[in-house]
Amino acid sequence: MTADIGADIATYLQAQSLGVWKNATPANNTIFLDELPDLPADCIGIWINNGKRPEHFCGADLGVLEYPIADIIVRNASKATARDRAETIRQLFSLSANLGNEYVAEMAAGSYPVYLGRDDSNRHKFSVSIELTVER
Repeated sequence: MTADIGADIATYLQAQSLGVWKNATPANNTIFLDELPDLPADCIGIWINNGKRPEHFCGADLGVLEYPIADIIVRNASKATARDRAETIRQLFSLSANLGNEYVAEMAAGSYPVYLGRDDSNRHKFSVSIELTVER
């Protein structure tokens, strides 16, 4: 795994067959970081945002615990499909998930899917927030 939380989440979602990340043919990608391009119509965008304040530890346990939030937006032409995919993502993180790396200590769903409405091309969008605990 990398030191890029967004990329690790994208890799994890691809491993769960929810989309394609970093395909040899970029036009086939359906999972994106920090964007939701106009095409493909059905895709997932991941944004890493600030959460609550980090905690700094002194003494023998020097380090920092950070609490960023991953906001995941699912877009699909079908409202039901967008909702189902967002709910599947929420459930993947509902009991915490381990991305297989050492720095993400915990991940847990922070919200149920929230309907964001339709985009300019009449496609449906849902958002799910994932609360992260990161040890540095």
